Amino acid sequence: MLSDTKNMEVQSIGLAGLEKAQEKLAAVARRLSAGVGEAGVGGGDVVDLSATMVALMEAKLAAGVNLKLVETANEMAAKTVDVLG
Repeated sequence: MLSDTKNMEVQSIGLAGLEKAQEKLAAVARRLSAGVGEAGVGGGDVVDLSATMVALMEAKLAAGVNLKLVETANEMAAKTVDVLG
């Protein structure tokens, strides 16, 4: 059915967004643990904490938005089944 295809596309987009947010979080964690700033320079104790916090907040927001997208797609699929089924 066309509605199932569209729902799967929305879920795929949301899941891809969640994966990208997870990758961003992992990259920030690596930079933070290595003491590397946002620009990729530094070492030891050199970390741009404000840029790191912004990156962490971006990853958190992206994860939340994409999770809501997947939840909404699942709700739409359930309602479609109820209407058609």
